[in-house]
Amino acid sequence: MKSIQALPLSSNALEGPIPDSLYQLVHMSNLYLDMNALNGPISISINNLTNLQKLFLNSNNFSSTIPPALCELKDLIWLYLQDNFFTGQLTLDVINLATLGKMDVSVNQLSGVLPVTLFRIQRLEYLNLSKNSFKGHIPERLDGMVSIEAIDLSHNKLSGEKPKSLEKLQHIQVLDLSFNLLEGEIPSGGKFANLAIDSFVGNYALCGAPKFHVPVCLDGVKKHNNVNIIRVDIFLASGGFALVLIVWILIVVTKYRKRG
Repeated sequence: MKSIQALPLSSNALEGPIPDSLYQLVHMSNLYLDMNALNGPISISINNLTNLQKLFLNSNNFSSTIPPALCELKDLIWLYLQDNFFTGQLTLDVINLATLGKMDVSVNQLSGVLPVTLFRIQRLEYLNLSKNSFKGHIPERLDGMVSIEAIDLSHNKLSGEKPKSLEKLQHIQVLDLSFNLLEGEIPSGGKFANLAIDSFVGNYALCGAPKFHVPVCLDGVKKHNNVNIIRVDIFLASGGFALVLIVWILIVVTKYRKRG
């Protein structure tokens, strides 16, 4: 039993916590427990699975925090924890996960700031942190992710300006920052010219190319504001003249009534 290298148990209506005996399968490289009804926390004993390369725990009812023991799995390539009820901060010290290529923790209840070390994994190709409650700024140094192709940070509470290092990601094909609190200008050249038009929607302080459904930046915004100011001045001037005219008419009418 301990010599098992792969355990495919996806979509089997499994319930309850992961049994302790499973954490003793030290030769296992692929574990598929996704799309079940498993619950409870993930035991720190998961660090016994030192040969684990692919871990699928997504679409269950797991709760509590994501254990730091996951970072002791130095051979991990794929980590899928999305669509659960994990809470707390993403305090993973992922410096040991140098081989990690795909990571998805979306659709959970995670919060706090984004860990800087997560954006330094050179082999990471796919990163999905969407639909959580992460806040604060996106880390400035992202150019360490030299292999990244897709980043999804949508539906969080991230704020501040978009880091300029995003423009240096040579292989980026998908970048979803929609529905956050970001501000500043969206670049229009390079890889950004090919991004989906809904990549930035829901960030009302961003500006850039019209195709991204955001206001035009700099001079365009100023001209628009100047036009609005002129319109307001004209409206106020017209209103003032009309008011004076009405008062004058009332005075004249009153005088004629007195004479009559």
